Amino acid sequence: MSVSILVSEEKFIKDLNLSQNDKDFLKRIFNKGVSPYVNRIKQYGFVNKEKILDAGCGFGQWSIAMSQLNDEVYSCDASQERVTFLKELSLKENISNINVQHGFIDRLPFEDNFFDAVFSYGVIFLTPWKKSLAELIRVLKPGGALYVNANGFGWYKHLWYTAHNKTDDYNPQLLAANSWKNTYNYNNGLDVSFPCDLIIEPEQLVKEAEKLGLQDIKWDGEGLLGNPNNKDVFFQKEYLGDVGIYEVIGVKNV
Repeated sequence: MSVSILVSEEKFIKDLNLSQNDKDFLKRIFNKGVSPYVNRIKQYGFVNKEKILDAGCGFGQWSIAMSQLNDEVYSCDASQERVTFLKELSLKENISNINVQHGFIDRLPFEDNFFDAVFSYGVIFLTPWKKSLAELIRVLKPGGALYVNANGFGWYKHLWYTAHNKTDDYNPQLLAANSWKNTYNYNNGLDVSFPCDLIIEPEQLVKEAEKLGLQDIKWDGEGLLGNPNNKDVFFQKEYLGDVGIYEVIGVKNV
């Protein structure tokens, strides 16, 4: 049974402790199976690694893709429900090279210089991102590559004006409003309750990564690194004249 068919079955997800928004998201990300994610992992060059980390793995679409292209995948997520889902999905799909555990990317349960590559999609902006970035680089071997992506101001303008993917239990406009307040508080050393959305502009992320020992850093719109003409991006580089969702790849100093 293919992943896309499996996750569309109500009997597989009905017992999970998920909101309706999460269930809709789960079906949406696996709608075309894992081939879009396999193609992206190849595009980024995150292949043929002995140990690779999917930090903040969510429901595991990227982990499953990486498991087809690398020796051993380690996956962690702050949501126990998503960790449980990925474990069960891996079991049903007979995937044996994904190691899944509960964990937070701002305090990763791994030793220094452990991974050949570190991948973190759609997560860092939900955390105290400077601390999380330091952790992602800490567990990466010298010479290893790091991938992260984040949301610029344009994404939250988009949510505010379009109410994108609104459901009964998810209000995009409220999320956008809170992101502006939370970003102000975080940038000024005030209390922030995580997880929550923070706006991170590319220049901020690149500058912090350089301070932490990343080199050869490149950034572009989501899905464009390694393929600047990619027509199958998941999000736009700009919304309403401001940076939307972008990605960064760099290499840890040797």
